[in-house]
Amino acid sequence: MIWRTLLFAAALGALVLWRMPATVLDRAVAGVSDGRLRLLDAHGTVWAGSGTFASLSGDGRAAQPWLQGRWHTEFGALATGRLGWRLDERGKTVLQLRLMPSGVEIVRADLDAPLRALLDSIPHPLARAGWRGAARLETPGIRCEWRGACNGPARLQWSDAGVDLVPGRRFGDYELNATARGNSGSLDLRTLSGELRIDGQGGWNERGRIFFDARVEGPAEIVGRLPNVMDGIAHPTDLPTVAEIRLR
Repeated sequence: MIWRTLLFAAALGALVLWRMPATVLDRAVAGVSDGRLRLLDAHGTVWAGSGTFASLSGDGRAAQPWLQGRWHTEFGALATGRLGWRLDERGKTVLQLRLMPSGVEIVRADLDAPLRALLDSIPHPLARAGWRGAARLETPGIRCEWRGACNGPARLQWSDAGVDLVPGRRFGDYELNATARGNSGSLDLRTLSGELRIDGQGGWNERGRIFFDARVEGPAEIVGRLPNVMDGIAHPTDLPTVAEIRLR
């Protein structure tokens, strides 16, 4: 009798998990982003479904959709303790994950989104400056342990860069390369094109604190305003066309 009860409970639990609605993913995304990222119009289940990823404004009243996709779970490697998950947009895979007993692996990522939509999910005052432009995030693979240590490279390209505090001006195109090495990592920023050149290096330490040093060179009417716009981070030099970035 007890074995029948346990078998029934196991079957019921599996059925509940199998039919778990896609809205659970929305709650999970909101939980890890402090409510700044949401999955709107979620349909289906956590295993296979569709929805629209969106960023919420600081007051939570406005949503900016930036990716409408479909996802499905890959069970092929479940016998080895691995569970795959893939997100597609318009027939193209933009994110592929793999869950393992030791952690999670981003097998690959190729995401396009407005930069402001991505920054809205970051709880840092610098992210609230009204940055403009398009962002493209790519990685050939990053593996993270459940304790948080990660290893692998990622690249972020920022095109048509600008900021609301300097309206009507296009800064240029930039590329940020990051490499995670356990609980720390390195950052490298370079200018691809544009009238405002920003080149620098930095990283983050084992406590998660970011440090970054860069040289900014460009028109005096833009560079000269940076110390006011980025108070405590951007610093003037003897040249009106050059400023220094020091983030600690």
